[in-house]
Amino acid sequence: MRGMIKWKPFNSLLKENDILEIEKNKTLITKPVIMEDKINSINYTIKEAINNNNDIYILYFYHGMIKRLYGKINKVNIYEKYILINQTRIYMKNLIDIQIL
Repeated sequence: MRGMIKWKPFNSLLKENDILEIEKNKTLITKPVIMEDKINSINYTIKEAINNNNDIYILYFYHGMIKRLYGKINKVNIYEKYILINQTRIYMKNLIDIQIL
């Protein structure tokens, strides 16, 4: 006799982290395409915010999600093409929208 064999449902074969990762991947989106006139508008708004030391509201793309950020621009690196806001590095290619508050 082999004794009692335990039954395992299908989901117990996957780890909980694997299931959460699968659910997270279902909600990811593709990066939106930004037109050239919007890029020019973003550049102009960044210059205005730096010159007047204004707070800004930014929408940016990050790993399949659109994130929001409020704050002042701390640094602009034109060589690596990013801006630094509240210790968050946002690359120019990932900017979607920016508004001065």
